Amino acid sequence: MDLLNKQLIKYNSQLTNKEEVFNEIASLAVKQGIAANKKRVVKGLIKREKESTTGFFDGFAIPHTKDKTINKASVVIIVNEKGLEWESMDGKPARFFISLLIPEKEAGSTHLNLLATVSKMLVSDEARAELLQLDSADQVFDYINGHLEEALN
Repeated sequence: MDLLNKQLIKYNSQLTNKEEVFNEIASLAVKQGIAANKKRVVKGLIKREKESTTGFFDGFAIPHTKDKTINKASVVIIVNEKGLEWESMDGKPARFFISLLIPEKEAGSTHLNLLATVSKMLVSDEARAELLQLDSADQVFDYINGHLEEALN
């Protein structure tokens, strides 16, 4: 399953709020041909966030959406230089965003499998600590892609 490529990772971003994060995720997705409509992706991410926070622990969040204008299930990663208020489960700011973009027709199977895989990875204190130590988009790609391939293949 080809869910992640290096062009879908933005490392050391200077974003200042949720809307900028959502716009950056949508921009990367449209630029890489994963989604056809930036506004719909942003709207979907905002809508999902309003239902309940996607903020996890120790600076991680898993913003996600499904939409008919998303062509291919994909993972978009933004690693921000500074933490942003995200109403996370532990109250800490988020700076490492692992966004899941799913075509509407794959809403059940792909969406749930991918969300479970990423959540399982982030439940591990060791995995979160290792991810926070990575210092390039290449290292982030290698680590997360390795976890995705191992879990989903």
